[in-house]
Amino acid sequence: MGGDDGSEGYNYPAFERRSIARAMSFGGGPRPGDPAPPIELPTLTGEGFRLADCRGLRPVLLELGSITCPMAAAARPGLLRLWREHGDRIEMVTVYVREAHPGERYPRHESFEQKLRHARDWVEREPRPWTVAVDDLAGTVHRAYRPLPNAVYLVDSTGHVAFRALWAAAPRLLARRVEELLLREARGELPAALGERAPRLGPLVRGAAEMESTLARAGSRATADARRAMGPVPFALQRLARRLRPLIQRGT
Repeated sequence: MGGDDGSEGYNYPAFERRSIARAMSFGGGPRPGDPAPPIELPTLTGEGFRLADCRGLRPVLLELGSITCPMAAAARPGLLRLWREHGDRIEMVTVYVREAHPGERYPRHESFEQKLRHARDWVEREPRPWTVAVDDLAGTVHRAYRPLPNAVYLVDSTGHVAFRALWAAAPRLLARRVEELLLREARGELPAALGERAPRLGPLVRGAAEMESTLARAGSRATADARRAMGPVPFALQRLARRLRPLIQRGT
């Protein structure tokens, strides 16, 4: 889930009910066909990432996520498959953003060094073999792309947004769009505007299966905040999804 659009209050201290509604639609950000906002960020390997360096060379898959985001945990298996299948033809980049569910173990970011530590812990726990960049403390890149918790963007090699989805945890949809973009790239049919999707049911079920473990990782305060914001029924349903996690993952 996610929240505020402006820099004030960007690193919120606790997940709130209003964050749920704001995470359910794009409500701004670059649309398919628009130039992609620039990205120039440090990476965990120390090399740095500039979106402009990919222009004319290869398209980019951009994911937003954090260690306290259940949706990002749910997106990882599908993204790993994409990396194995297409990692030689598309640049994959995850930008570490604000904490979706801050808790006592992983609270809101007070310094860039702290944010960098969180990102390193995340990749150590859930390895991502592609580039992981870290946004600045104000969330400059995150806010330019609309501060959603786990949105995904495809940027073609001309530097235009080709496709965007509300959640990266939509593996079949994302695989189809990646393959379509690569076909357009091979044919020289650029810029490529492939639309946008806001799938909810599948991604939210997958995210619910990861919620209990992700919130426990963040700390008991994150669990209490989520229960208070979501209410007892949705929170109970996520526990059911947790029990069905092996089945849900097999269907991903």
